[in-house]
Amino acid sequence: MEISMNSEMTLDNETGTPDLMFKTEKPLKSDTSPKWILGISMINLCGVAVLLSLSAMQDFECKISSEPFMKQDAFDDDFLYEGVTHGQLEPTLPGIMAGKTKPRLVLAAEPNWAPYVYVNPQSGNMEGVAVDIAKGMGELCDIDVFVTETKWAECWTDQAVGRGLLNGHYHGCMSYTYTKGARDRQMDFSHAFLKDDKPAGLLVRLNEDGTPEIDGNHNLAGKKVVHVNGWAPTDDSLGFVVNSCTGESFSGYTMVSSSENLPNDDALQKLLDGTVDAMFVYMDQGENYFNAGCIASDPGKKSSSPEWDCAKWAGFGTKFAFVQSGQYGHSVNGTTLSVSKKGSGLEDIVDPCLDRFMRTEEYYKVCMKHGLAQKCYPNAFFPATYTSSTLPLWETKAKELQSNCSDGYCPCPA
Repeated sequence: MEISMNSEMTLDNETGTPDLMFKTEKPLKSDTSPKWILGISMINLCGVAVLLSLSAMQDFECKISSEPFMKQDAFDDDFLYEGVTHGQLEPTLPGIMAGKTKPRLVLAAEPNWAPYVYVNPQSGNMEGVAVDIAKGMGELCDIDVFVTETKWAECWTDQAVGRGLLNGHYHGCMSYTYTKGARDRQMDFSHAFLKDDKPAGLLVRLNEDGTPEIDGNHNLAGKKVVHVNGWAPTDDSLGFVVNSCTGESFSGYTMVSSSENLPNDDALQKLLDGTVDAMFVYMDQGENYFNAGCIASDPGKKSSSPEWDCAKWAGFGTKFAFVQSGQYGHSVNGTTLSVSKKGSGLEDIVDPCLDRFMRTEEYYKVCMKHGLAQKCYPNAFFPATYTSSTLPLWETKAKELQSNCSDGYCPCPA
């Protein structure tokens, strides 16, 4: 039996909190007329439906409206989440809070990805190019930008928007690559503050003689590939790239996900223990996680206690290496300042301010500070001759590599 509920909200005179009263449009059991069931605060509306279900209803549909302090006659924007259908509790877009003179914008990230977002081991504060750009943009546009810490999986997890972003714990998450596929369908992206410089690649195990178990010509047919849960490239991204040695698409492979807890380490462990044959990941992860994250001399990049296993990543170039490089087909744009759930409208607030900031000298200084001037969009303050003479190995296509597997980047087979 389906029970439909109407709710009426009143304000508790003692606590000042909203109460809800529910009544059924159909009588329960042998009752002959509708009646009020109970009044509660709006903390757990689905709990009401559960109580009613225990009272003899077999099927119910719990619907919540986010309109405060008024009678609810309709429930809109329903969505399904973990088996419960409820109304969307839309987070309020940046507005001026009581006692404040400027709007506040709350952005979140997990600070374990230098130089984008990380914790400075000396100060204990969140830093990084994304943090500096967000705050610089806020100062320029008179917006109070607040950066908070979260887990990546709270922003984007296995092919779905994370709970933190979905439930409005913050307005947006920072420093995400604009990728094709599920992300594009489910999230809105701001403009990019860095160029599309995050190519994907395939890590494979190395034999004892240093040669790859799967060489660059393989199309992955019959192989298992793990992707890093919550990170780009996403599990559908492999379908958008081609083999950089043969120019052909990959096919016949099975894609699996790492765990949400320490996803990069878990994916690498699956590769090393033989659970999978290849790991689909950002090409610069060896650099970021081992060379910069574990052995860098720059304290701003090196973590005093990295969340990843440095001993495991120390096998880069000896136990595992890339056999594909320079795969860009998975992305729409580069590193963006903010992502938000589809339809939020956050990009309409961020983009005009970000565009203004990227024309300033401060943008140039931030790019130089974090060693990313080559990857930033040059404006009038960048030197006219500021160009890179060579690409780093992780951005070079496999056919153009002059390295060998001991560097962590295997060239195409001769």
